[in-house]
Amino acid sequence: MGDRVTRDWNMPRATAACAACGRPFEVGRPFVACLYETESGYERQDYCSECPPPSDPPPLGQWRTQRPEPAARRRPALDREAVRVLFERLEDSDRPEHVQFRFLLALLLWRMRVLKLERAADDATPPFWEFREPATERTSRVRRPDLADDELERLSSQLEALLSGKTVAADLAVPDVPGESAND
Repeated sequence: MGDRVTRDWNMPRATAACAACGRPFEVGRPFVACLYETESGYERQDYCSECPPPSDPPPLGQWRTQRPEPAARRRPALDREAVRVLFERLEDSDRPEHVQFRFLLALLLWRMRVLKLERAADDATPPFWEFREPATERTSRVRRPDLADDELERLSSQLEALLSGKTVAADLAVPDVPGESAND
């Protein structure tokens, strides 16, 4: 027991069914959870209200609980490839809103570990950040725009829509990106 004190404490998860009769736990129906100490660590056994927990060995602890409502399904993961393609499509645009949005996409791709920040040249004219895509070793210079509060709010709203799944990255692409036609 002494060496178990130095281990990290991990509460074993609830089981889906009674340890005695095997009947699955229904959502909202109470059951008893018992925590036991075994040779290999801590073990949890759950028992329905019809099956009392065994008294030998005695549990370290016991409590009443219930199976919660299933969590809402997580939103689909953001399509990294679609964000990366949009980031690349905006590369040659000089329009201020494209420069701003591309910078925001670079930050998003950096957070997603698709890009790695190599250096920030904030004293250059214009200031830029240089990113590298580890998968391809391709480097990209991203102009760092000077964002006013209203511009930052607009970009944040666009990013929020992208992250929430209310829109996909392709829906945010602007058709008049230099070098592209609407028929592409």
